[in-house]
Amino acid sequence: MADDFDRQFTRFSRRMEKGMILAIVLCACLLMAGEMLLSFEPLRSTLVETERLEGVMHRP
Repeated sequence: MADDFDRQFTRFSRRMEKGMILAIVLCACLLMAGEMLLSFEPLRSTLVETERLEGVMHRP
């Protein structure tokens, strides 16, 4: 009985570990893609509001 539980737990934990590694790799790739997009001036000025407002005085 304990052997069956150990096998099931090992199989479950391997699947979870693979899923977590995949999620980490996916997040890292998305982060790198986002940073590359922000390196292009036309896209950066469109995506980042601070770039458009930089140097513009706010008048209440």
